[in-house]
Amino acid sequence: MTQPLAPPAPVPAPSPSPAPSPSLSLSLRGRTALVTGGGTGLGKATAGALAAAGARVTVCGPEADVLASAAAELSGPGIEDLRWVVADVTDEEQVAAAVEAAAPGGGLDIAVANAGVAMPGSLLHLTTEQWMLPLRVNVIGTAHTVKHAARSMRSRGGSIVTISSIASTRPAAFLGSYSVSKAAIDGLTRFAAAELGRFGIRVNGVRPGWMDTESSAAGINDENLALIRASTPLASDNPLGDPDHVARAVVYFASDYSAWITGQVLGVCGGSSLPPPSGDFSHIARLLFADEMARDFDAESS
Repeated sequence: MTQPLAPPAPVPAPSPSPAPSPSLSLSLRGRTALVTGGGTGLGKATAGALAAAGARVTVCGPEADVLASAAAELSGPGIEDLRWVVADVTDEEQVAAAVEAAAPGGGLDIAVANAGVAMPGSLLHLTTEQWMLPLRVNVIGTAHTVKHAARSMRSRGGSIVTISSIASTRPAAFLGSYSVSKAAIDGLTRFAAAELGRFGIRVNGVRPGWMDTESSAAGINDENLALIRASTPLASDNPLGDPDHVARAVVYFASDYSAWITGQVLGVCGGSSLPPPSGDFSHIARLLFADEMARDFDAESS
């Protein structure tokens, strides 16, 4: 005897749509920020962008006159008092003092570990002390900054941003100690994110390409400019990136827009960190799409 078919299961009522999230903003008003190496280049651009977004910014570095000049240049309408404090990031006590100056009594919201140096030279020639220069500033200095910023942020969370380089993944010949130090920063960023997330502290990195800064102007010759232009998909007449592009990425990581992002390293490089193509089959594409290829790609050279 056959059993009667069971009645179909009732279809559950649709769940009510979640309430819309409050609108996010890139505003950093009311937040405190520290930028190491903030007197020149990427650090100065970053300090200006954070201040323009409303943060109370303190820049630090080893030279008082450079910091004072940068603070005076960046101050203006709509920007709160931009402060500076002398601090060598290789000296842990000075880093701790800089964090306290940026957020007296604790509660730092944003820290940008930007301070960095390069030491050109062949592996065949670099001495221990020459190796230690970028390792002390770039790696140990970043570690000191992360450590003391995190201590200040531990009770209520915050955002730490490290500054790496595409040299960490795409080696530059005769710049080995710099490349190694930047690769270490990438690793430091990831493990700090894993360790500090329990305190609501996010740690992310920015990996700039070759940027139009004072240090680049002093070290990049015409041969390197041609190499950078050829390997950067977005390159134009000037293949060096604008420091403001890095600064905007830092503001993003500092803001609520990136509230669910940590342990990531973002390339701001015009595509120059992409692996080089393994081949070029445009000649075959021209057999299939002769008119279209001539129209769209030959125009590049016209």
